[in-house]
Amino acid sequence: MPRSLQRPNVLILHTDQQRFDTIRAAGNDVMHTPNLDRLAERGALLERFYVQNPVCMPSRASMMSGRYPGATTVTSNGIPMPQNVRCIQHMLGDAGYFTGIIGKLHFLPHAARDHREAHPAYGFDHLQISDEPGCYRDAYREWVRQQAPSQLDAINCGLPPARASWERMMGWPGTVQPPEPRAGFRPRVFEADDHLTNACFVADQSVQFIEERGDRPFFLFAGFYHPHSPLMPPQSCLDHYDDLDSIPLPHRAEHESLAPQAEGMTDRDFREARRHYYAMVTDVDRNVGHILAALDDRGLTENTIVVFTSDHGDYMGDHGKFGKGMPGHDCIMRVPCLISYPGEIEPGSRIGGLVEAVDLVPTLLDYAGVVREPEIQGRSMRPLLAGDPDAARNSVYAEGSRRWAPSWVHVRTERWMYSASTGGAELLFDLENDPHELNNLATESEAADALAEMRHLALMRSLEARPQASRVAPY
Repeated sequence: MPRSLQRPNVLILHTDQQRFDTIRAAGNDVMHTPNLDRLAERGALLERFYVQNPVCMPSRASMMSGRYPGATTVTSNGIPMPQNVRCIQHMLGDAGYFTGIIGKLHFLPHAARDHREAHPAYGFDHLQISDEPGCYRDAYREWVRQQAPSQLDAINCGLPPARASWERMMGWPGTVQPPEPRAGFRPRVFEADDHLTNACFVADQSVQFIEERGDRPFFLFAGFYHPHSPLMPPQSCLDHYDDLDSIPLPHRAEHESLAPQAEGMTDRDFREARRHYYAMVTDVDRNVGHILAALDDRGLTENTIVVFTSDHGDYMGDHGKFGKGMPGHDCIMRVPCLISYPGEIEPGSRIGGLVEAVDLVPTLLDYAGVVREPEIQGRSMRPLLAGDPDAARNSVYAEGSRRWAPSWVHVRTERWMYSASTGGAELLFDLENDPHELNNLATESEAADALAEMRHLALMRSLEARPQASRVAPY
């Protein structure tokens, strides 16, 4: 079938909590990421790709639907993704694709449910969901049980605190009990055999999905849990980062206090945490290599769009913090994005313009020849990927809210970053002169014009992001 008539396969390789600066091809010479570097050589590296909320559930709902958080109603963690919000898997499925999710989806709160119960399909034909590594009875544990049942305790990362509270409330001690408390951001080494990590599960089952897809084009969302905490990489991946002094220290201003997770940490402690975080990225990288090899071996590479990206970053000591959440500094709003599509995207290209994660779905639909639905709020990056720098955005926007907590909006331009909350807080950073966002200018008189401009931009972008109801009659 001529390429013009043959829909491409679509593969999204998606990590959790991965900063933009954790790929060697993106400029971090400390990183060991040969397979991601190879993917960058095959296609485009988007250097400034921004998510629409810096925590898992709203970012994923937004990215997968092409709509801003307010339009999906998932504006913070803990809010289930409505099953009537159409996402890329629905749209491609309607166009004849065989669709699958393997690994982390996180459309439902994972702490407050029984993982033995059937998960809503959300438009997927094939589901093997594992939202946390080893602490629930899910697809990952069953995969390990088939290979090495004696190591089930060793893969357990420990129960999240919210899960322990839920089980006490429900009076149900039915989940896997952790052998020891959850490690959080204090680094450890993965205790089971290296081939049993959650990333290996995602890669192994993704390869099987590709082999068994049949004659239909496929859409696969391969959801890696790494490098989300707890920081538990296998030793073989840690070995790539033995030179601790080569690992950069976090950026923190003198006035920024340490968050509870970082109290008492020395420079060596910060470097050790980053070393383990980097090693978890390397575990993802080696498994991405297995999936890319499966495409090569089966002659599918030329007609497969491959995307590698993440839902948000991690402070990793920057600003004295670990984890994620507002305010939306670059280290948690900006994530890696690699896109490969041979014959359509120039190999080795680097895209420096501003891009939003809501732009991913309309881009993939554009390449697949599937009509975008009117509810989609993002815009196709295809002209930008074809070499038109004017197709980049002038600003990127993010938002979030939850009942009984302040709402906030966030905008970033080439030069300025601005965040504001209903609690009255405002941040304004001059990225040209303060790239690490350490000096808040929101109350400085010399920045008054810039503040007014960014306030106006935040208002305009928030109005544009509001969901629009369809009018069905004159009145």
